[in-house]
Amino acid sequence: MIALLVGSFLAVRYSAEINPYLPNLAIVLVSGIVMTALFAWGANAAKLADFCSGSFGLFFSAIKSVWKIGFAFGVMLSAGLLIARYAISYYVSLYLSSGSYVGLVLTALLGWFVLISLIALQWFIPLYFLQGNNGFKKCLKKSFIIFYDNVGFSVEVFIYNIVLFGFSCIFFMLMPGLNGILLSSTNALRLRLYKYDWIEKMVEQEPDFEKDRDRRNEVPWDELIADDKESLGPRNWKSFLFPWK
Repeated sequence: MIALLVGSFLAVRYSAEINPYLPNLAIVLVSGIVMTALFAWGANAAKLADFCSGSFGLFFSAIKSVWKIGFAFGVMLSAGLLIARYAISYYVSLYLSSGSYVGLVLTALLGWFVLISLIALQWFIPLYFLQGNNGFKKCLKKSFIIFYDNVGFSVEVFIYNIVLFGFSCIFFMLMPGLNGILLSSTNALRLRLYKYDWIEKMVEQEPDFEKDRDRRNEVPWDELIADDKESLGPRNWKSFLFPWK
């Protein structure tokens, strides 16, 4: 992953010397490649989140089945951000040059759209592996469904992942790195999906349960994650810093 990131940086840097618009194409292509690798790691992340062990063999075998959706997701993400960047720059310059509040309003709307999309799409890769290899459209749709049904939770995980990314930059992406961030999102979503299993079970018992939002929000989390707590066992700072002991 580090080699991919270094190669990405060099590709973007030197492509600018050939053509000023070439870096944008390089960013899109490189994003597709990096996201393919990250997608392949998602298979291991799902295993680790479920208290199983991962392997390099699983990573390489996953590449064969996920490279299309991984590359497409990376291209969509990077192309969308590039378009948003140029659009926001245009709207800001429109406001500064003419004083038109239309540019300011469009900037705000586009900014919120980008932020909400980024928060929602953190669930894209975990959904693919945790729910039976969904297709591109299903993962995209379900990502936003989970976001709108769990806004506070999604924002908290997003902020937590930003903190992890900050630590990753300090440690040159050695730890926790992009893989650790993906594991964080995968584990968070795996636990959150217990809520929907519980709702489904309650609906089977009481058909009108799904319409009662107050009761739907009374999720018995202690009961739902009891098995996970038992599997994980007690944890303290010593076991966190020295997990092999």
